Amino acid sequence: MVDPTPHPNVGKHLDVVHDVRDQSNASDSASGRDGTPGNPRPFLGIQFRCCQTYGRIYRNDQRTAYRGGCPKCGARMEIPIGSGGTNKRFFSAG
Repeated sequence: MVDPTPHPNVGKHLDVVHDVRDQSNASDSASGRDGTPGNPRPFLGIQFRCCQTYGRIYRNDQRTAYRGGCPKCGARMEIPIGSGGTNKRFFSAG
């Protein structure tokens, strides 16, 4: 269920939201999870500024990038996976 209470940051610029989960789990999400029951498919959370909505983009089968799009307008995006990257799981785009 969606909380109808307005959030104080609605409409403000959002660059990056840090993952507040226990950091011991952070490495699990980047490891060999394959999307089977009990092993959720790795994703990045994206705040799509184009339509002021949240969505997820998922890792491709080759494990080279996260791909997906805005759930409202369909704007596509790809974020490559590589050395020197970040452990952050939530971003803002569009």
